[in-house]
Amino acid sequence: MFVANETVKNFDEKYRQVEPVNDFSHKQEFAKYAHNNPCVLDAYARFENALRNSDLKESEITTILDAVVFAAEKHQFQTRKNAEHVPYIIHPIGVAYNILTIAKCSDPKVLTAAVLHDTVEDTNTSYLEIRERFGIEVEGYVQELTDDTELPKHVRKDLQVINAAHKTKGAAYIKLADKLYNLTDLSTGLPKDWTQERADEYFRWAKKVVDQLPPVSPELKAAIEQISALYWSKKTSP
Repeated sequence: MFVANETVKNFDEKYRQVEPVNDFSHKQEFAKYAHNNPCVLDAYARFENALRNSDLKESEITTILDAVVFAAEKHQFQTRKNAEHVPYIIHPIGVAYNILTIAKCSDPKVLTAAVLHDTVEDTNTSYLEIRERFGIEVEGYVQELTDDTELPKHVRKDLQVINAAHKTKGAAYIKLADKLYNLTDLSTGLPKDWTQERADEYFRWAKKVVDQLPPVSPELKAAIEQISALYWSKKTSP
């Protein structure tokens, strides 16, 4: 799911209107790993169309789509925590899409890393694989965004707040877009095993992380503030 505000709705309409590209190699591979889920296929199509509406070179678009297929394969047995259990790959695609359309950042290394940002933490992917396939700069961004899963969860969350101020510009873009996507998801419905209190705590914690990040994208931060305001206003409404 993408950000439910007027700005992003306008982006979605723009990129839905683009004629499909007659190159099905990436799309077909992606569909296989995404289990042909219509919602995820729609997300892929919007992202690819957004890429082709950008100033990226064809070779850069190909590399980013290579990363999408790579990530889809790695995440193929994982789902989001929402009630629909949508294939997990919709999340990294959505993070990259938000960077490209809201932050207007078309840095191919940042977009590639955005697609790959959860692969090492959540799958059997190694940093070496990332470096060999996508380069040392992309690997560096992924390292910045990967928590040490051997640490207790509360320690990892504390470290995200502590380390946020020291992120590189590229990693900060991805972290902002990641938080925006997750907060948007939570604002539309709680995961099956989440309480309202847990969601409230996530919003509070995410704000601490976001407030510490370098000011790389006022647009992403404003979108986060909009989603957060909407979430809290619903809680106070009669």
